[in-house]
Amino acid sequence: MSLKSIFVSFFVLNILFLAAQDSLRNHAHFDSTHIRYYLPKGAFSQRDTLALDTTLFQTQRYDPRTKELDISATTITLGGPVRNLYFKEMNSSLQLGESYLQPYFYTNAALPRYSNVKVPYSEIFYTIGPQAENALNGVLAAQPNSQLYYGTDFAVQSTVGLFYNQRVVNSHFRGIAQYNTLNNRYSVEFQYIYNKMKFGENGGITYDTYYTDSTKFTRGIIPVNLNSAHNQVRSHYISLNQYYNLGYRGNDSTQSRYWAKAYLKTQVHRRNRIYFDENWNDSYYQNAFKDTVRSYDSLFIGEFITDFGFTNFEPKKHQYIVLDFGLAYRYQSYYEGVETYFFNYLQPHADMLIDFYKVNLEAGFKYMIKVENQQTFNWGANDFNLYGKLNFPLSKQIKWTLGMKMDLVSPEIMAYRLSTNHFMWQNSYDKQKHLEFNATAFFKGYQLEGALHTLNDYQYFDSISMPQQYSGSLAVLAVQFKKRFKFKGFGTDLMGLYQQSSNLSVLPLPKWTAKANIYFSFPLFKGALIVHPGFDVTLMQAYYAAAYNPVLMNFYNQNTTQLDRQFWVDFYINFKIKRARVFVKYQNLASLLGDYNYFTVPHYPMQDAVFKIGVSWKFFD
Repeated sequence: MSLKSIFVSFFVLNILFLAAQDSLRNHAHFDSTHIRYYLPKGAFSQRDTLALDTTLFQTQRYDPRTKELDISATTITLGGPVRNLYFKEMNSSLQLGESYLQPYFYTNAALPRYSNVKVPYSEIFYTIGPQAENALNGVLAAQPNSQLYYGTDFAVQSTVGLFYNQRVVNSHFRGIAQYNTLNNRYSVEFQYIYNKMKFGENGGITYDTYYTDSTKFTRGIIPVNLNSAHNQVRSHYISLNQYYNLGYRGNDSTQSRYWAKAYLKTQVHRRNRIYFDENWNDSYYQNAFKDTVRSYDSLFIGEFITDFGFTNFEPKKHQYIVLDFGLAYRYQSYYEGVETYFFNYLQPHADMLIDFYKVNLEAGFKYMIKVENQQTFNWGANDFNLYGKLNFPLSKQIKWTLGMKMDLVSPEIMAYRLSTNHFMWQNSYDKQKHLEFNATAFFKGYQLEGALHTLNDYQYFDSISMPQQYSGSLAVLAVQFKKRFKFKGFGTDLMGLYQQSSNLSVLPLPKWTAKANIYFSFPLFKGALIVHPGFDVTLMQAYYAAAYNPVLMNFYNQNTTQLDRQFWVDFYINFKIKRARVFVKYQNLASLLGDYNYFTVPHYPMQDAVFKIGVSWKFFD
């Protein structure tokens, strides 16, 4: 989807929204600040609604990875592979490496669902920077009446990068529509999500000293390992969810009395990854199983899931006991470069919520029952997930959340079978066991969260990018502190993270990381203009960071290159003029001091000191 087509679609849909406004004249006193949204990550996630952010607080953090991830490592300035350095869970077992694109990759669970849209809501956010860096994001949402809701989200990222073969061209789109009958007996929701991501893979720079001694070498002429390699990921997701309320049906919704609803959720998800390199580099590639002139590897995953179940969940009213249970059928296919494997599963699942206002308990499980066939290998059978979460007040000022998770899951499917030009293997594994205990405390704006993870039979990629399984047990302790402070116009947003891995050669993590946003906000011209200057500061301890393999689009462990302690400073000024929010940012200010050791992934330098400008504009309120 080109940038031009994105703009055309956006303005056409805005015309449709203008027509929808005629039915909303009675709600003129509403604006976008009344709109709520939630992320559909679980059975009861609709309880956790949030208001739209119309402040200047994080306008300068336009990059999704700086908003969603507390600390991360990446190979490309914008739109490329990202590794979350805050260990919270294992990667998805059914993936082709695209789990490392999640900050940008559109998924159903990560896209907001809007409610209380009594006026059409539309916003566009455009950012421009050096090296032809462009980022365009937009959202449209309308609810012309109580029966119909429709909207779309889109994003485009493109950049050329500082170093050779770092070009990124990504496009993402989501369209969604929901219809309810007049008495709310039946509702149906349709959703389509599209991702196309293509980025150059230069394999990192040949010698780090060419970058660190920047007085001798211009960025564009520093040699890289791969001059013509690329990764391309495409994804199509379609879902059709239907709900039928059970109970007494009156003449209108105010007379109806429903006690539960039956649902049938169906989704189709197809995604493929292509790695291609027109020029063979025998000093970089270790193996050539198919072609020593060029590389062209293709991997594919297909999923069809239909889920039938029942729930009595009603997000708009308080319920003491809520149940959600069902049985899903999953058909999945995996093409590993030569052969296609097929898998069939039945997946029972159940979730429960007990809510006594200040105290509530949530728990759930799901289990994979494999339907055997002669063609598949032993992957996915008897995978099991269990979780529990308890919220309660310890006093009037202290609130606690205690949780646990238990996962018994297969390693990622790519580690079992792979037949590419550079890697070929056939492996079998024990299941990974993951047990987590976590707690979060809230006290007068302070937030302290901690988690203890124990992992058995953990699967990882070793120093030559070969899949391995650690037969022992390892533990990860993570403690994070957050605090927002504001006094009149002055404010800070602080984050400190401590992590301890019991085996850094298997699971490398930085021990200490910290982030701080320090700002001062003040109005001008009788409040018509709000100015918000500040500094973003990031610190990360030195450690042996995971390296990156472009062929696998995966991160692997190494113990030869230790990254130096990282220190980034960004200076920014945010402005707000009526509905428009604007930022001007000077990124990586500390590099002007002459220290060029900005790496989050070995051999992939980060961006130098640069100016960036962005604007966010709400079209209708």
